[in-house]
Amino acid sequence: MSEVVAAYFEEHRESKDLGRRALRGGIISIVIQYGNAALQIVAAIVLARLLAPEDFGLVAIVSVLTSFAPLLIDFGLLDATAQRSRITPAQVSGLFWVSAGIGVTVAVIVAACSPLIAWIYGDPRLQPIALCIAITFVLSGLTNQHMALLRRTMQFGRIGQIQLFGTLTGTVVAIAAAVAGYGYWALVLRPITTSVCVVVAAWSACRWRPGAPVFDDEVKSMVRFGLHVVGFTVAYTLSRAVDRIALGLLYRPDQVGYYQNAMNLYDNSVYAALNQTHAVGSAALSKLQSNPAALRQKYEAALSILAFFLMPVAAILSVTAEDLTVVLLGQKWQAAGALLSIIALRGISHVVEGSQGWLHLSLGRADRWQTWGIISLVVQVIAVLAGLPFGPVGVAWGVVIGCSLIALPSVIYAGRPLDIGAELVIRAVGPQTIGAVAATAAGWWLQAAVLTGYPALVRMILSGCFCSCLYLAVVVGVFRHREPLRIAGTIIQDFIRKR
Repeated sequence: MSEVVAAYFEEHRESKDLGRRALRGGIISIVIQYGNAALQIVAAIVLARLLAPEDFGLVAIVSVLTSFAPLLIDFGLLDATAQRSRITPAQVSGLFWVSAGIGVTVAVIVAACSPLIAWIYGDPRLQPIALCIAITFVLSGLTNQHMALLRRTMQFGRIGQIQLFGTLTGTVVAIAAAVAGYGYWALVLRPITTSVCVVVAAWSACRWRPGAPVFDDEVKSMVRFGLHVVGFTVAYTLSRAVDRIALGLLYRPDQVGYYQNAMNLYDNSVYAALNQTHAVGSAALSKLQSNPAALRQKYEAALSILAFFLMPVAAILSVTAEDLTVVLLGQKWQAAGALLSIIALRGISHVVEGSQGWLHLSLGRADRWQTWGIISLVVQVIAVLAGLPFGPVGVAWGVVIGCSLIALPSVIYAGRPLDIGAELVIRAVGPQTIGAVAATAAGWWLQAAVLTGYPALVRMILSGCFCSCLYLAVVVGVFRHREPLRIAGTIIQDFIRKR
């Protein structure tokens, strides 16, 4: 075994520079992810002008119905490989063949259900869309363990580059297909192309190759761990998709299209960063599983930094949502902007809720994570049903309120084995939350009372600057919460010195 490959299987050990490596990896991941998000937004701008809302709605219906499939294929084995203190190449080979087999099985099931999907929604166009999207599930099973080994060695920059490469290629193909007049098929070709590119790039970046599998007790333990992870992720994904599933059943495809593009803009601005920090946070804290005190300290510091920089992004997005959507996507998408203004509010509490997985996985308690996923699903179903009679706007408000109610309890439950409670969370994110809420309220007032006559782009810039200044005045000026700025400055100096 070469030294490069052997590094993937080194035992987890606590190191003096773990915090710095994790922060550096997190910053690199988020920067690359926002580059990825910028590509997604460029694609949304171009495709929104080339395609109709109905095209987005058709593909969104199939996408949300099959959104659970990649999670089944991963089966939580990506997190299991990254979290496990010791692991061998033969064990990873066993996990690889499990993922690949599940990928093929899921693809066959989705293909077989495609006529049923078309019948339920009364639109025959959904059947070929589902058949083609099933291809991506086969490809997904071929990359999970390669990405897991890269995460295990904290090569988050390399992971981001792979994702960026896939997004870029998929975007180019989708835009070319839309220009050529292929309609909604442009949106279908996009994930297929992206998946192909990710397979090629992941196998090139990670030199490990699967061999004969071993299914010993350790592998069986990891599969059980993965089963609990996939239990959470399926429940959580369904909780995020139930809004569009319900809207698709009761409202026209164009209404689903407006809601979907609003969610796309939220996902590419706030949720994308949370996804990246989950990978970094769970991988870094897993190395501290034998030192609970250090794990608590690092968790609090990481949550505080994440909230400091991400909560104001959610606030600014909510205030500028309508102008941003019209500027990016065009006047015909104004309804999506109104929905985004509501959905973006979720980002303030989503920062807290999204950190629960760091604790569950670092402790190896995926069973507790699965339990919370079921609770989250029940809350979201109730919230969506409450808002559904009021249309997409009512559903958006229901989702935001539901998520806000469970954010703090989610971390209290996850942190119970570590004695992490409400006091630690409030200490970590209290000033940031107050600052973000104040900036949002004041920004909405400014938009309605002062800036109504300004051009959209000017209004966005002025509102963004106003919200940023007010947020810093509250958090840094009133609460004297400066530590995240100091740490960010240290990381930037490190980058400059290395360059």
